[in-house]
Amino acid sequence: MNKEDIKFKIDQLRKDKIIYGVEAIATNLAVLLIVVLMGVLSVNFPFSQIVIGGSVVIGVGYTLYMGVGNFYRLKKVKELEKKLN
Repeated sequence: MNKEDIKFKIDQLRKDKIIYGVEAIATNLAVLLIVVLMGVLSVNFPFSQIVIGGSVVIGVGYTLYMGVGNFYRLKKVKELEKKLN
């Protein structure tokens, strides 16, 4: 693997980290919107607690998935940077 390939791989991993972070933020904003709407509509919607709980689980789960994935991407970037030097 030449230096240009390593630099490209590092760049792609860094971009992936940013994308996953933005997706986690968007997911959590959607969860917040659902929780607020279900809180307002709880009188009319009998399963609102299930929807709220499921939304929170999805939000927290995706955030954990993003965090673990980005940690491994960071480790891979560090390995590639060592190969580059």
